[in-house]
Amino acid sequence: MSKCMWLVYDEEGLARNRDYIRMYEEICRPYEIEVQAVLDTEVRGRIENGETPMFVLVRTIQPEINVYFETKKIPVFNSSHVSEICNDKGRTIEYLRDTIFSVPSLSLSCHNVEKIMSKTTEEVREWFWKQFSFSKFEKQERRVICEAEDFVVKAVNGHGGKQVFSLGKEREKIKKEIKPSDVVVQPMIPWKKESRDMRVYVVGTEVVAAVMRSSTRDFRANFSRGGAVKRVELDADQREIVRQIMEKFSFGMAGIDFIIDEHEQMIFNEIEDVVGARMLYQCAPDIDIAQRYIEFILKEKLQFL
Repeated sequence: MSKCMWLVYDEEGLARNRDYIRMYEEICRPYEIEVQAVLDTEVRGRIENGETPMFVLVRTIQPEINVYFETKKIPVFNSSHVSEICNDKGRTIEYLRDTIFSVPSLSLSCHNVEKIMSKTTEEVREWFWKQFSFSKFEKQERRVICEAEDFVVKAVNGHGGKQVFSLGKEREKIKKEIKPSDVVVQPMIPWKKESRDMRVYVVGTEVVAAVMRSSTRDFRANFSRGGAVKRVELDADQREIVRQIMEKFSFGMAGIDFIIDEHEQMIFNEIEDVVGARMLYQCAPDIDIAQRYIEFILKEKLQFL
């Protein structure tokens, strides 16, 4: 086994993340670990030619790659369990729906999206009532569905706020941009002066930081879409919700996303497996989450130090 770490990207991700790769090179240098950026299309050939990295960070959404490394007994982060569940938004909520209060969601195949495209908001709400199976959080779920003035349609495998649309205002975009992906349909969480969501960054079993994202212009408050960001502290109840989620997974590093409604309730929405840290570094420059990630892998997973 060579003393190197692989960062696996697709071509677009590799071109976009040169600075991220250099950051990991700096972090790993004191440990005398070489960092290699490897294209997803090169993985199998390099392994078959006898290359064996110490561990791998998969930075592309292709769960089959995580599975492949596991079959070769090569430590990979995140695990295939995390990758397979968290890169399907509908499956993530289904997996956690009886653990914590989540945004009510229905999965719909790409072939059936047209069924709701011509419906009014009230017709979509009626359809949603008939299709949705309530969990033990039924009271909260009913409130969210009743209060929704619109519905959200998003690709099950979308990333970074992409392929997320308002059903009431962006039907043409849905028709053009969301196929051929299967989708998740959700009631839009009401917001007044600004839409808000919160990302909780975790490494292993540690809550590293929470960042609030907000927008006065759009229900999508993503940093990449111009949302404002600030670091926030979780209270005891919020930490307990995050803890319950973390108990269901074995994370390397991930971002757990919640929507904050107008009642100040934190509602689980999704988990970013291939989570970026640019937003965190901007609003909390004292936290080097990549450094913590490498230290966690080496100490807790590889017992290298």
